[in-house]
Amino acid sequence: MSAEQRMLRDALGRFATGVTIVTTTDDKGNPVGVTASSFNSVSLDPPMVLWSLAKTSHSMPAFENSGGFNVHILAAHQKDLSNQFAGRGEDKFVGIDYENDTEGFPLLPEYAALFRCKTNFQYEGGDHIIFVGEVVEHKSTDYPVLIFHGGKYAEARPKIDSAGQPDAVDLQTGRFTENFLLYLISRAHFQTSLPVREAYLEKGMSDQEFFCLSVLSMGGGLSADEINSRLMHTGHAPDGEIFARLDRKGLVYQEQETGLIHLSDAGQKIFIELLAQSKALEEQLAKHFSDEEIEIAIRMLKKIVDITGSDVPELW
Repeated sequence: MSAEQRMLRDALGRFATGVTIVTTTDDKGNPVGVTASSFNSVSLDPPMVLWSLAKTSHSMPAFENSGGFNVHILAAHQKDLSNQFAGRGEDKFVGIDYENDTEGFPLLPEYAALFRCKTNFQYEGGDHIIFVGEVVEHKSTDYPVLIFHGGKYAEARPKIDSAGQPDAVDLQTGRFTENFLLYLISRAHFQTSLPVREAYLEKGMSDQEFFCLSVLSMGGGLSADEINSRLMHTGHAPDGEIFARLDRKGLVYQEQETGLIHLSDAGQKIFIELLAQSKALEEQLAKHFSDEEIEIAIRMLKKIVDITGSDVPELW
C-alpha cells in the first residue's frame, strides 16, 4: 500500500460505520460469511441495500452465484464474532449455533438488525464488487450497535434530550414519574432478583436462609452475631430457628471450638447453582448495553453505595 493510499484509508476511517456480517452459501451448500462495513441503504420503495466485497476475497464466487445474502448488523457485544468472520479461516461458523433460512442461507442467532436479501445487481467498483439486494424480510432488536471508526471498534449511544421533561418528583401532588432515580433502582433490583428468588423458594429455601448462604459464601466462617449484623439492614436478619433449619438441611455446619458457622459442601453447591443463574441473567442484560454504559452504571451504583452506606456493614 502506497503512502497516498494509506492517507486515503485513514481519511475514510474518520467516517464511522456500522459493522455487519454478510452470509450466503457456496455451490456445495456450505455456509459462507464475511465481515463488512460497506453496508448502506439504497431505496425504500422498493426496499434495497448494498454492500461491497473485495474482488480478491475467497468468498467472492459464492456471493456472485448464490442469488442472495443475509446482512446482520452486529450488536456492540459481538466484537469477537466480527473478528472471527474477518479472518481467513476455513470454517468461520465453528462454534456458532446458526440456522438456515428458507433459501438455505445462514442466519446468525443474534444481531442488532437483520436484512434477508435477494441479489438484484452486481457492479464493478474499482477493486471491489458492489452487491445490491432487494430486502425480502427484515428484523431488528434493541441491542446497541457495533461501530467502526478510525480503524477501531467503537460504540454508538443516542444523545439524551431532557428538554421539556417533567420533574421526576412532584411533592405538591405526591406523584413521581418513571424517571425518579430511587424508584428505578428499587424496581430494577426487584425485577432482576425475582428469577433467583423464585428458584430458591422452589428449593424450599426462605429469604433469610438464602441471605445467610450469600453472606457465608462471601465471608467464610462467621459467628451468628456477625451474620445477623451484616443482614440487619436488609430486613432478612436470621434468628436461631433459621440457623437450626439450615443445619437440619445440611447446608451449614458449626465449629464446636469457635462457634463459627460455615457453608457445607451441599450449601456451597446450591449457592453456586443460584449464582450461576444470576450470572447468566447478567450476561443477557449486558448485551443490551455498550461496554461504556455498563462501566458508567457500575461506577454510579458503587458511588450510591458509598454515599448512602456509611452505617451499613459490608456483606463480605
